[in-house]
Amino acid sequence: MNPIFTSPHMGNTYIAMKAFLETMECRYLPPPPTSRRTIELGVKYSPEFACFPYKVTLGNMIEGLEGGANIILMAAGKKGLCRLAYYHILQEKTLKDLGFNFEMVGLGENIWDVLFHKLKLCSANPSHHLHRLIKAARITFKKLKLIEEVENRARETRPYEIEKGETSKVYQISLKLIEEARTLSQLRKVKKKIDVLFSSIPKDTKRDVLKMVLVGEFFCCLEPVVSHHIETILGDLGTVVKQNMSSYRLAKGFLFPDLKKWWLNHFVVRKYLKYSGGGEERRSLGEAEVYAKRGYDGVVALRPFTCLPENTAEAIFPHLSRKFKIPVLSFSLDENFSEVNMLTRIESFVDMLRRKRNVSGN
Repeated sequence: MNPIFTSPHMGNTYIAMKAFLETMECRYLPPPPTSRRTIELGVKYSPEFACFPYKVTLGNMIEGLEGGANIILMAAGKKGLCRLAYYHILQEKTLKDLGFNFEMVGLGENIWDVLFHKLKLCSANPSHHLHRLIKAARITFKKLKLIEEVENRARETRPYEIEKGETSKVYQISLKLIEEARTLSQLRKVKKKIDVLFSSIPKDTKRDVLKMVLVGEFFCCLEPVVSHHIETILGDLGTVVKQNMSSYRLAKGFLFPDLKKWWLNHFVVRKYLKYSGGGEERRSLGEAEVYAKRGYDGVVALRPFTCLPENTAEAIFPHLSRKFKIPVLSFSLDENFSEVNMLTRIESFVDMLRRKRNVSGN
């Protein structure tokens, strides 16, 4: 059986995953883009009180296997109390009970086995495996870094665009260019094209915009379907969004110490939480305080319903909000959450922040 890899979606991670596996001469079959069907499949076969990321990733897996994949790559083995470390075990049992014939590979616990054994099965010339592995890693990290830059450019540009939707068009074109590039030299040319594309967007730089920081559970922040495209909504309402989580930072943090996270945990968040709950709750609180001190107008926090670490942060946000005089808007996301609900609350929040700024200015 020829190995055909797939993996659940999380933002634009599939672009880098595809680049890595195809450079390793492996076949990669990403699931279809996350849709309502994806969520319905995940909900149907998940425990009722499993968190939303579990349900969405299970739906992705089902659609990937339906497309012909036979090996699933899934994040696993994370330290701490987050249930992400155990997703793949229960998901594997669920999928095999549904009749799928496949292999589940937890990346956190089996990363070296994947890199030096499973990927060799794809190659016609295993003796060149290490050379290809180094080449694939360089291209993958370059793509992840470029994707992060594109995401940041879109967040910074969208509130100033004159023609609504122009930034989103350039954003999608940029991602397509990154996906199609095959070498480091091609990626350097793509970077220049992307700079030209974003620079060519007509902007009203004199527009008075708000500044908000987006914090919360990483899957909810990175997967736009799960967050109901909250960054686009905020940008269209004239808000520059600061979002420090990205696939590049997650991959980099897996290989190297995250010094910023260490600094937040030891010098900013310790007065709120001495110990980690296993998720991003300490980062959420730390970044909320840091950006409040930098003069940001508000904080938007996203968390899955039933997520214990982020619910812990939610209990502390009111204290932080009063102390630093920064409003916090929180969303608890699951399959029943309404996009209309989000839009209404965000519009009211933005209006309130503008009135607050006007009063402070007077």
